[in-house]
Amino acid sequence: MANSDQPDDGLDLFRELMHDVARMKTDDVVLRQKQGLTPEQQEERRKAAQASEDADSIALSDEVREWVEPHDPIAWRKNGIQDGVFRQLKRGQYEPHATLNLHQLRVREARREVAGFINECYRTGVRTALIIHGLGVKSQPRPALLKSLCNQWLPDLEPVLAFHTAQKKHGGAGATYVIIRKNPTTKLANKEQNRKR
Repeated sequence: MANSDQPDDGLDLFRELMHDVARMKTDDVVLRQKQGLTPEQQEERRKAAQASEDADSIALSDEVREWVEPHDPIAWRKNGIQDGVFRQLKRGQYEPHATLNLHQLRVREARREVAGFINECYRTGVRTALIIHGLGVKSQPRPALLKSLCNQWLPDLEPVLAFHTAQKKHGGAGATYVIIRKNPTTKLANKEQNRKR
């Protein structure tokens, strides 16, 4: 992470790299919606979800096992993910429907946000997401701290099927596409859709 006492020369580089990136439509953002529950039920549900997210984030290590360089691509996929699906992900052919920006977050905050974001995407049926971790050229103790941690955290999160460094239009080496598995509700809806054909 950059030292907050020093000027951030990376901001100019970031702006230069992001000059042709379009703002996402608001309907592409994951929103939490109330489900007609009583305040007590909502609070219980919130506590249960928070406990699950905290358990996931605690299981993710703060220690980098394998460092990556700021401009190097990162990629991973579970066994069984088809070559064609992974190739389309790599090419940016699956439009992200949710985005998480980790800029300005400390490692522990980023760890909690990544775990919570992936769980929320899974819960709401988002299949392709984008995590913006930045290049981390000035991060300490070494460059690409959050990028290196995302590279090791994502395979440890059960809903993640695959990830790959984003195309330039979505942030390039400073961002990562993530494919998330279908939740039971989405699977059931797909079965019903296929049955009607």
